[in-house]
Amino acid sequence: MSLTKLEAKLRPIARERIAKRQLPREASLHMWGGHGTGVLCSLCDKPIQRDEVEYEVEGHIDGPVVAFRFHAFCHSLWQLECAHEYLLKTHR
Repeated sequence: MSLTKLEAKLRPIARERIAKRQLPREASLHMWGGHGTGVLCSLCDKPIQRDEVEYEVEGHIDGPVVAFRFHAFCHSLWQLECAHEYLLKTHR
């Protein structure tokens, strides 16, 4: 699947998960990266393989801080949607 098709597929999922409070609305200030550990990506729900980069970010929605894990591309898309949410909020 091309990157543009993947982006077109995943950005609406990111928006939906942010709206449903399944992903934070704001990008985290704390992030760690490393080899994939096989956990499911918080955006695409596919395992992050050992040969892929895995980003772990801390965030909270309603309560304690929770860890979210993303493929590098999925993390970038989530950050774009967080920025979009911020712009919508500040320009209303």
